[in-house]
Amino acid sequence: MQRVFGRLSAILVALGVGLAAQAAHAGARVPEAEIAALFSGVTLDGIYNNGAFFSETYSEDGSVRYHDIDGSDSGQWSVRDGKFCTFYDSQEGACFFVERDGANCFTFFVPEETGSPDAGPAKDWTSRGWDRRKPSTCPTAPEIQL
Repeated sequence: MQRVFGRLSAILVALGVGLAAQAAHAGARVPEAEIAALFSGVTLDGIYNNGAFFSETYSEDGSVRYHDIDGSDSGQWSVRDGKFCTFYDSQEGACFFVERDGANCFTFFVPEETGSPDAGPAKDWTSRGWDRRKPSTCPTAPEIQL
């Protein structure tokens, strides 16, 4: 019985350490080397900072499919200079810094408008997204499904 309790205690301690490590990731910029692996083959549901919802699928071949209340579009996604980029066939695209907010939330920031190549992320976030296969950990939970 003590052996079982000891193993259970060890598992709970490891779980607590893992959860603390996840919390430590909140607000941490996702390194360029990890961006493609995080999003390739994934559909993110998300919300813009104005409250509008969207859904976007990032295929492994670099294509992207976008949906929102106004319609849909296709294009290409890539990783460039530490940023996640999406460009579309019939609408504007951009490159974004990505920060992790919990285990399943990614916050996207456009670069500052300084015009310099080493500009950091803007102060205000542009959008937040989460892998639709898992519960969102974003501060603003979805209220509707797309």
